[in-house]
Amino acid sequence: MKKLVLFLTIALFTTSGLMAQQRQRATPEERAKRQTETLAKELSLTDDQKAKVYEINLKYAQPKEGQAKSTDREAMRAEFQKNMEERTAALKTVLTEDQQKKLDEHLKKMQENRPRRN
Repeated sequence: MKKLVLFLTIALFTTSGLMAQQRQRATPEERAKRQTETLAKELSLTDDQKAKVYEINLKYAQPKEGQAKSTDREAMRAEFQKNMEERTAALKTVLTEDQQKKLDEHLKKMQENRPRRN
């Protein structure tokens, strides 16, 4: 019985370690593709718009050169907010008026569903 419990404990730790390794951060290309697919579905993008939206998403998914790894939460939050506003403005240049309204609704819904941190 002790051997069985020991075996099950080892198996549990081994599988949890493997699962943790699989949850690596997505590459900028993967994030841009996922964001583009979501927007394509939500906004009914044309193929031309989809290509342009992917390029915009890729630009903002990649880390900026010289970007300091700041530990100041407020500075990081301000930088993130600035990037989101720039990305949204760039996306709107590609979209029709109707799609822009849908984008605003989508972003509002995303913000409402976002978990709040203190």
